[in-house]
Amino acid sequence: MTAFLGFPFAPLEIEQRALVTDFLVRHPQPLSDYSSASLCVWSSVFHYHHAVAEPDTLLLYARVAADPQPRLLQPLGRFSEPLQETLLAHARKLPTPLVIESVSAEFVARHPAFVAHFHAIADRDSANYVYQTEDLAALTGSRYAKKRNLIQQATRFYDWRIEPLGPQHGEECLEVGDDIAAKRTTLTLRQEGQALATAIRDFAALGLRGLLLHIDDRPAAFSIYDRLNPTTAVVLFERALRDKKGLYQVINQETARAIAAQGLAFINREEDLGDPGLRRAKLSYHPVRLEAKHTLTLRR
Repeated sequence: MTAFLGFPFAPLEIEQRALVTDFLVRHPQPLSDYSSASLCVWSSVFHYHHAVAEPDTLLLYARVAADPQPRLLQPLGRFSEPLQETLLAHARKLPTPLVIESVSAEFVARHPAFVAHFHAIADRDSANYVYQTEDLAALTGSRYAKKRNLIQQATRFYDWRIEPLGPQHGEECLEVGDDIAAKRTTLTLRQEGQALATAIRDFAALGLRGLLLHIDDRPAAFSIYDRLNPTTAVVLFERALRDKKGLYQVINQETARAIAAQGLAFINREEDLGDPGLRRAKLSYHPVRLEAKHTLTLRR
């Protein structure tokens, strides 16, 4: 246990997934950070800790290596005024301003008096891309003509097959991931590789779903996704061999079709992290909205 803001926090591990899932089922969130599987997967990277502050309020914090103190995530559940006052009182005693990350526009609108104590910044690089599932599954109309052409090329050039992803496919997913990592070596991708390894190891326990694409019995692309809220799936990982043209478009469409079969109307494909190429790719699929993600920093 670690004391922070007047509460005892414990590490967030897979054993707490049921607790987190219960909160999120009762209080669904629009941001990709807040699927129970995503939190458990990324806990290996960001060292998430949790505390039940009130019977219907869950607090989470992350440890970022460069920061001397934890960063709170958006409080989940009912956020009562007495609890707000308690957090603010403890926050003012901290040596550096409290930072609250991954805050939705919905939370900002619901708690204006609390947010007024903070500098609130919506980071475009962290905004979530949300799409109509049917748009990505069907790819109809002229705006998706290039996507359809790339899929047709992939079908013409490669003898590919798709199957549901399972925990038995872990090594094959990591093989595709290694192909990506060999070409780009940013810290973010090293972290992502660590989170991916966790997702594959705990695939069944986390209730994850996904697809694996083979070309001539060689793993060539995969996706891993989770239910985010009653209407939306979140794609946590999507990879394809870069030397196989059109495979990203294939795995994207096939994943959307699988999600459509679950009856989910929207797909959250997370953020672009400010990467120009990734931003162009995400925009080219015509999101129906960008879900803003705010960072709150306590005014001193």
